[in-house]
Amino acid sequence: MRVALSVFAAALAVTAGSALASWQPAGSGVGSARSKNMSASTGAKPTATPSVHNVTVNWAASTFQEGGAAPAYVVKRYDLLGNPQTVGAACSGLVSGTSCIESGVPTNTWKYSVTPAAGIWRGVEGPQSDPVIVTGL
Repeated sequence: MRVALSVFAAALAVTAGSALASWQPAGSGVGSARSKNMSASTGAKPTATPSVHNVTVNWAASTFQEGGAAPAYVVKRYDLLGNPQTVGAACSGLVSGTSCIESGVPTNTWKYSVTPAAGIWRGVEGPQSDPVIVTGL
């Protein structure tokens, strides 16, 4: 029994680390890629216009240093103490374009800000809008 185990262990030791693999490129040449400088992209100061419990938020497009507009934006709403609030559906998540209408905004005085976005990257949050007063009338 000992002989059989010794032969099996020796055979296992010889084959255990003997895997071969390689990768061969399919082409030749030199490759490169350019990225845009996103650190300089800041959100613009938005304007906010109330209409009963809806607020239309508009802003200018943010551009990258190398040109081209940011593809999306993150819109935030704040109370006058600077506390972030939950933003309504049409202005939440990533907003494409340069405006949105937040529906069902509670009665209060609010400020909005915009941050440019591209994929998982976020630019610098822009200045807050002038205060906007939302009333139930």
